[in-house]
Amino acid sequence: MDDKVTIEKIARYAGVSPSTVSRALNQPELVKARTRENVYEAVEELKYVPPAVKHEGTAKTAVIGLAVPDIKLSFVGELIRDIQLELSSTSCDLLLIDMKGERRVSLFFTRNSFYRKKIDAVIIFSAILDEGGVNFFNSVNIPVVLMQSRSGAAKSISTNNFLGGHDATEYLLSRGYRKIGFVGWNYQDDRLMGRFNGYRSALEKAGIEFQESMACYDTIDVEGGYKATERLLEGFKPDAVFYSCDAMAAGGLKFFRTHNFKVPDEVGVMGFDNIELASALGLTTMKQFIREKARMAISYLMDRLSGNSRKLLNEEICITPRVVIRETTR
Repeated sequence: MDDKVTIEKIARYAGVSPSTVSRALNQPELVKARTRENVYEAVEELKYVPPAVKHEGTAKTAVIGLAVPDIKLSFVGELIRDIQLELSSTSCDLLLIDMKGERRVSLFFTRNSFYRKKIDAVIIFSAILDEGGVNFFNSVNIPVVLMQSRSGAAKSISTNNFLGGHDATEYLLSRGYRKIGFVGWNYQDDRLMGRFNGYRSALEKAGIEFQESMACYDTIDVEGGYKATERLLEGFKPDAVFYSCDAMAAGGLKFFRTHNFKVPDEVGVMGFDNIELASALGLTTMKQFIREKARMAISYLMDRLSGNSRKLLNEEICITPRVVIRETTR
């Protein structure tokens, strides 16, 4: 009896034609969502492994994709460097995939299915991977790992943003600051909300009531940090500000120094990320351990690609940031 799983068997199981199965795997944007899901479920159930795909590189070179919703973020450049350092001792190349603002992984890769032929594995950075997206990658035999986001259906390496926000605020309180403002980007972002909720929790524990005037939001860059700080001071007079990322903290420092505020005596500044810029600015911040996360992500993908581990892991590794004390807090 031939137990080999073929396109024809997948088609019978999913109740579609073999050509539909082929389109769902190679050109998913041409197939209705419900039909795609039926095909992916059949692939998963029957343990189908597609034939190896020939990539543009050499036969000995595997290509790791790094899919990022916004490549303009200052954080991304350092992430690329850390991943490249981890790959330097391997035969793998890195391919940066610009998702152009789209955070829904399933939708992006459905619309841009040609990437399937370019990558052997993929790191998804700070984006939303639902079960349909996981099924798609499994169906085309592409190992996937998430960084800086969470999924119950795939391996993820994330940050405990709540504890990070809590510990950052708690440190400011321990240094004698009491009127602590908050500056962030899109308040609907789950990472931002984790840090904000941690900030509020630390204030509440200290008996400090949060007021709406204590928080401002703008774009996640230096200019956004400058503008948000300017608006924050129109309705609140903080003695410290917790910035939810280092780039915005750099903008805040620029504002305070331009307007002759004495940092850290008149106002303390706390960031979040510990990018290279933070060290140059003497910024007290929260270290996210990006190099360590990159190492874990690459180690998992290399095990999958080498065949040392065929098990699909959906475990979550959540790392708590650590305070890095520098000159912007007393």
